[in-house]
Amino acid sequence: MIILYTSPGCGPCVATKRALDRAGLAYEERAGADWPDEVERLARIAGSRQGPLVVAGDHVWSGFQPARLSEVASMESEQASACLQGSS
Repeated sequence: MIILYTSPGCGPCVATKRALDRAGLAYEERAGADWPDEVERLARIAGSRQGPLVVAGDHVWSGFQPARLSEVASMESEQASACLQGSS
């Protein structure tokens, strides 16, 4: 599950959502203002408060990072393939 912590008027947040939509990846968007303690914790892990804060499995980062989104898409694709092979 991918979780995005976003804020209003955040250009990188919009770009990240568009990239996830294009990749066909499911995500949950959360308003950062509604989750202040979690945002603070994740910002410390990511080393930045730039939006969005992205949680993808064990990975956490901030900002629009196309290369990381591509990595997540590849991991999701590999996991789906493994599940399909295991069910046959």
